[in-house]
Amino acid sequence: MRKILLLLCSFSSFSFGHGASTGDLMGTWRLVEYAVNGQYQDLPSPTPIKMYMNGEFVVMFYLENKMHFNKGKYNLQKGEVTETILASSTESLVGENIEFKPNFMGDKNSFYLNVDFGDNKSFERWEKTHCDVVECAKVRTRNN
Repeated sequence: MRKILLLLCSFSSFSFGHGASTGDLMGTWRLVEYAVNGQYQDLPSPTPIKMYMNGEFVVMFYLENKMHFNKGKYNLQKGEVTETILASSTESLVGENIEFKPNFMGDKNSFYLNVDFGDNKSFERWEKTHCDVVECAKVRTRNN
């Protein structure tokens, strides 16, 4: 009975999401799926990449065959992340704060987030780039 309980607890930690803790975001991530207002979108090519390290972040992505970026600092408190954009290819974004509560899978190799931009609501799922060589939990709603 004890083994069954241990097995169920282990399975649930990999199957269900967990909030963020210090160090969980550090590393390089790629976008594996996203939706705007509940409508899933095709991923841009090349795939958007986001890096977190030592309180700083950078995200690089292409729109209409032009590279864009946002760079800044991030703060994680009580499971909620605040990204402050300090430099951007879109000048109007400089100084903006984006707040979200990442929900990590048990293996900490993927997370999803929801952001409410007022007029639009965004859903994003990010996965560590090393998931190409290391088996990671694949919890996606689409096959990207």
